Amino acid sequence: MVLTQRQRLLATARGEHLDKLPFGARIDVWYNYHSAHDTLPEKYRGWSQTDIIRDLGAAAQYRFFSVVREEYRDMEVVEKHNPPYITTEYRTPLGTASKLDMLSTAEGPWVKYEVEKLFKSEKDYPIVKYILEHTIPVDNFGAYQKVRDEVGEAGMVMTGTGLWSAPQRIMREIMGYEPFFYELADHPTKVEELMEAMKDLERRKLKIAVNCDLEIFNICANWSDDIHTPVFRKYFIPWFQEVCDFLHSHGKLAMAHIDGEMKRLNQFFQDTHIDVGEAVTPAPQTLLTMKDFRQQLGNKVTIWGGIPSILFEPMYSDRQFDDYVKHLFRDVAPGYRFIVGMGDNLPFDGSLDRVRRVAELIDQYGTLPIEV
Repeated sequence: MVLTQRQRLLATARGEHLDKLPFGARIDVWYNYHSAHDTLPEKYRGWSQTDIIRDLGAAAQYRFFSVVREEYRDMEVVEKHNPPYITTEYRTPLGTASKLDMLSTAEGPWVKYEVEKLFKSEKDYPIVKYILEHTIPVDNFGAYQKVRDEVGEAGMVMTGTGLWSAPQRIMREIMGYEPFFYELADHPTKVEELMEAMKDLERRKLKIAVNCDLEIFNICANWSDDIHTPVFRKYFIPWFQEVCDFLHSHGKLAMAHIDGEMKRLNQFFQDTHIDVGEAVTPAPQTLLTMKDFRQQLGNKVTIWGGIPSILFEPMYSDRQFDDYVKHLFRDVAPGYRFIVGMGDNLPFDGSLDRVRRVAELIDQYGTLPIEV
């Protein structure tokens, strides 16, 4: 039986053996940029991301924010628009906290950049905790299903209950990395109380989310060893173990979008119980080779990625690109539990021809098992 692109990705994520390497491509940065600036190639005007990726011979990675929405009770949430800025105020009985976002077309027509975080000073602890405790998860299955139906068997919808894990949301979304470490030093108990409130919210979201037909849940993203190593063992690993064990008990797999420096974090990966490390980005964009990743993550983890985004840019020649990809195949030999992909996206100035070239090189050199 001939497997569809989606089936090939799922089979590899589960550790099943295929006849050749699967290839999942993500082009939303490229696609959104050129859609916003009306610079899509003539051939692809009016095409969806999925249709373009299908035409290039790859499986589509389609990003969708969350299968669960967050609503609020016992507070007033007010948005104020002053283009390109959006101020969101959370007016609670304990006081008001706000965040400031900026809309930009630098990466597409829809991207928000965080200008000011929700947490700004010690006085915000009780307010933010109140907001988290009074956030109500509601299923977003209808919107998710619409996207899944559009992608169909051409690839996979990459989503979960949100972009980040509970600890990462506190670090990145609520506080920002630098303030987080100052607060952890000055007010560790209060920071940990916020984390517990966020964990409780995420548990409530997961109980709803497992009822949808998503097979692989993305449970965190954007790791970097300089930021996360100091707190990873204490805050991240126990949470990942809890989430992964919960997902596994419901027949789901867990994925993390590990697109940063991983030299010091790889040693912890197997302890997390996460099944798939996606957007894996080796040298020359980071410090580790793909051989390092394969050895350090072990053979029970599926690696998805391997081709740094910069390789798709004009600074590298076609020959350098081909040589890199062929060497990559040798580094992951025999090639099981590996999905060829980008670390982590096609840049706006990246080459679509090179995306197609990956599929061609897989046809030539990606038969499994790969022998060195």
